[in-house]
Amino acid sequence: MQADVRQLLQDLEADAVARFDGLVHQWSQNEIDALHLALASERPLLVRGEPGTGKTQLARAAAAALRWYLHSVTISPRFEAQDLFCTFDAVQRLADAQAAAVGGGVKADERYWLPGPFWRAFAWSDARRYGPASAAAPAGDTEEPRGHVILIDEIDKADSDLPNSLLEVLGSREFPNPVTRQPIRPGAGLPLVVITTNEERELPAAFLRRCVVLTLEPDDPYVDFLVKRGEAHFGRGSPAAERLDVEILRIAAAQLDADREQATRAGVSPPGLAEYIDLLTALHRLAPGKPAEQKQWLQRLAPYAFLKNGIVDGSPELSQRRAAASAAIGDPAAE
Repeated sequence: MQADVRQLLQDLEADAVARFDGLVHQWSQNEIDALHLALASERPLLVRGEPGTGKTQLARAAAAALRWYLHSVTISPRFEAQDLFCTFDAVQRLADAQAAAVGGGVKADERYWLPGPFWRAFAWSDARRYGPASAAAPAGDTEEPRGHVILIDEIDKADSDLPNSLLEVLGSREFPNPVTRQPIRPGAGLPLVVITTNEERELPAAFLRRCVVLTLEPDDPYVDFLVKRGEAHFGRGSPAAERLDVEILRIAAAQLDADREQATRAGVSPPGLAEYIDLLTALHRLAPGKPAEQKQWLQRLAPYAFLKNGIVDGSPELSQRRAAASAAIGDPAAE
């Protein structure tokens, strides 16, 4: 892989807008540089930042730019480290055993071992031989991908054994086949592993040292940062039916910035880029091509997009009811 790294992302440029699978991503130089380091060093890329800053979307954008296959896993508190590599379908095996009396029966072990994202990324063809026969060759997956991106989303929800298991496998570059006990190794270099965290739990220091770490931080001033992202989604480069006037983008950004400051002072989760894009999406669908109507909708809808923390003692400015009442006073449609 080392000889090809310089070519993999050569077409990416800072501020370039990528559109794929219905998503829009605006590349930053920090993202491009961090991806180059992760690919060249074959280390996982840990992406930090508050919710809604585009951590998950970065992995999807990287897979699209590389034209590699994306394996996506969202971590929950019940997720086990072993699930990244393989799982055993004990429920199906028990059902088959119980069906033996009516003509069924237990099948070969290969049918009950379900390959996880690392197995499929390390040994694509081998993994296709395992699991239910109906899932062994999914439609559209007949050819070996040119590369693999593994997205491990919200790793901070997992126990510490998951990061430690990752270190062990990425360090040794192998793990055992549960049936043959032979090592499963990557056929053509390690996959790109992108890991996201919302900082809900501290990650082990040893794990951090072995990752490339990218912290997604908004540009300053924050309003300009939002407007720039809004233009990427709804500006001149977007379809005509989806475009929004820059004045609308700036009014929405200023409102979010004010609500964000109030939320931060109150010690509650502030709104961010995700909420901003959600509101803009609603505006262009509710009043396409009609800036005056969009402005009215913006005033009416902003409280429900930006103020999500319920009743906060000592912070009446974060009340949806109060914000909605203020918007109604200035809304000619409400009179």
